[in-house]
Amino acid sequence: MKRTRRNLSLRLAISAAAMAFALSACHDKNPDRPAPETPAQKAAALAQRKKDLLDSVSGVWKPLEGDGLLTVYASAGKAQMADGDDPLPVGLGDVDPDNQTVVIKINWATRDELRTLALHDPTEGSAPATLQVTDGNGNQTEYTFVRKVSNDDLNRISRLGASPVKATTDANAAPQAQLAAATNRGVVDMWLGGIDMNLRSCPGSTCAAVLIVPKDSKLSVDTSTMRYVTETSGNNTPWVRVTYEGAYCTADEQDSQTGCAPSHGTEAPVTGWMNYTRLMATPRPQQ
Repeated sequence: MKRTRRNLSLRLAISAAAMAFALSACHDKNPDRPAPETPAQKAAALAQRKKDLLDSVSGVWKPLEGDGLLTVYASAGKAQMADGDDPLPVGLGDVDPDNQTVVIKINWATRDELRTLALHDPTEGSAPATLQVTDGNGNQTEYTFVRKVSNDDLNRISRLGASPVKATTDANAAPQAQLAAATNRGVVDMWLGGIDMNLRSCPGSTCAAVLIVPKDSKLSVDTSTMRYVTETSGNNTPWVRVTYEGAYCTADEQDSQTGCAPSHGTEAPVTGWMNYTRLMATPRPQQ
């Protein structure tokens, strides 16, 4: 009887040892793994990657061929761009960190366009990053990185007439044939899009700013005064004489982030000049 009990105890001990060994083996085959990311963590990680990409495309860029500089600033749903002395009122589109691309939305006078900024960051050596810009017609231009954007750059773009808020037109929006036809319309009402605009003392972006007209404002435009001006960037731009009456800002009050918050009002209609391609035939739909 005692021998039977001893045999049973021995068998139980052997079984327990075997089970412990098996559990140990299973544990070795399945080492501790980090817990899977939660949806919130994944969203935060994606947001950070998008922010990093926008930081990388934001900068002053020089074309591989030709002269001039392209200034790009994109952050938190906003975008600002200037091609030389020509501000490009733009809106921020899709940001794709997987493919390192950023879409810039431009509303021309006659159509919408999407431009794609593709960042090529070198993985080896110390070569500078390059930026490939593809326009709506498939034309591509390569740029090399010069430096990061500064507050001076943002203030300069604002002074040139572009606001960092969403915009709806571009400096080269309307074809010249359509603009020539427009000169026969006489005096018409037109509107600004989603940008604040300088009312200038003469045709051309280098002329002194009289005042800053807030976005979406209504203007009286004398299309018979249209004339083309060759800007410092080399672009041939149409300008017209306009008359404005209403609230306005001064250059000192123009904020590089929030744009124009009008604090003055005209005592009488004010006449000046504006880039015709920045004007709209109908008011912008309010969201």
